[in-house]
Parts: sequence; C-alpha cells; structure tokens
Amino acid sequence: MSFSLQILGSNAAIAAHHRHQTSQLLTMMQVPFLIDCGEGTQLRLKKFKIKSQRIDHIFISHLHGDHYYGLMGLISSMHLYGRRRELNIYGPPGLKEIIAIQLKYSQSTLNYKINFNEWTPGTKRITL
Repeated sequence: MSFSLQILGSNAAIAAHHRHQTSQLLTMMQVPFLIDCGEGTQLRLKKFKIKSQRIDHIFISHLHGDHYYGLMGLISSMHLYGRRRELNIYGPPGLKEIIAIQLKYSQSTLNYKINFNEWTPGTKRITL
C-alpha cells in the first residue's frame, strides 16, 4: 500500500514566523485525508498545489482551536468552488454543533452535504 504524509503545519496555538497551525495531508492509494485543519490550512494546500476539492475526508483530532479553526473557511471555500460531492468529517462530540451554529448565523447554505461522524474519546476504530 502506497502512502505519503505532507505536514502542512505543526505549530502550537500561537502563529509563528515560518510555522503554521496544525494540519497534515495523508494520501493513501491516491486518496487524500486531511488530518486537522488549523488556520491557514487553505493557504498551505495552495502552496503545495493540493486541490481541496479532492478531499472527501477530514479528521479533527480534538477541539483546540489550532486544530480546527480553519475548518469553517475550508468548508465555505469548497462551496464557493462549486463542490457537489458529499464531505465526510470525523471528530469529537461538539464539532457538528460548532459547524451548524456557524452555518446558521452566517445564513449559509452549502451546495453539498456534510456527513458528520462523531466519536467518543477513547474509541479505537472509525469506520469509513
């Protein structure tokens, strides 16, 4: 099985020169999986010429801002780029509510469906 891991960012909660918020792109058998989505993830994807529209699975490890504050912007950009395919988001309890509240109060409707898959911390397996 072929895979690659591109570190898009590995910094802590505070931005630093030449370091970026947490985000990695794992590609297995040519299928990209985004792991965490800190601020600036979209810019890092562009820098490495990675098309966000190819990403169908996003994993958020936990709800510290440096791991998910870029997610809403990425979701919105996918909509603006005309995404129609469903997006699968995997994360801890509360993530679905956070995204739903942001969509509600920004009065945003997406062109595509988001499938949320929340797990309880300590769970060892996620089914794709």
